[in-house]
Amino acid sequence: MVELMVVIAMTMILTALIVPALSGAKEKARRAVCKNNLHQLYVVCDMYANNNSDLLPSAADNNGQYHSIRLSDQTFTNLVVGYAGGNSNIFYCPNLDIGSGLLGIASHDQYGYIIGYSYLADDIVTSALDPLDYSLTPVKFSATAATNELLADANYWTRGTSAYSPLMMKMAPHTSGGGAMAQGSSVPGATNSASIGALGGNIELYDGSVYWRTIVTMRTLSASSLNDAYGNW
Repeated sequence: MVELMVVIAMTMILTALIVPALSGAKEKARRAVCKNNLHQLYVVCDMYANNNSDLLPSAADNNGQYHSIRLSDQTFTNLVVGYAGGNSNIFYCPNLDIGSGLLGIASHDQYGYIIGYSYLADDIVTSALDPLDYSLTPVKFSATAATNELLADANYWTRGTSAYSPLMMKMAPHTSGGGAMAQGSSVPGATNSASIGALGGNIELYDGSVYWRTIVTMRTLSASSLNDAYGNW
């Protein structure tokens, strides 16, 4: 009996040591997948610009508004079919379960396709008198600084302030245990990506480089033309 208890204790100790290591290795592999996906999306954007007078794909949704994780039906379909060889997987982070409708987050709705990364090719000019009065102008690939962000892991959240985000929603692609998503009051006190464990994310720059940026070094910026969503990159 004593020997059996010793074996059980040793097994529990080894499990406690191995499981975190395996989890860390799995998360490291998924970060690498995201890094590759972002670079593939960069190539797609580059090819699109080469065929469209240096203009990047539109960042507008079906209603002509902007949310960094949403593309219009036309833009998404054009990029997948015309430039990504039909491979839509590069638009989705393996740590974020968007396609299955988890927590009410669907991959497609009346506004367009929800993707697993933040697409940052926007130039929003907001009226000083009315924040909802804005213009979304096309962005030229070569007219933007090489060190500006073009794509990023979707450290993204909403505050439930418009029809687009009737409930608070938080996304953290890379935490110590993988990805995390929350909506409404499912995580009390969770107000942004960091509050649900975000450690950081991959950033794709206009010069084609991809690098990891920790959450504490990221800026918090508006991720919507309606001022109802925010992100870190």
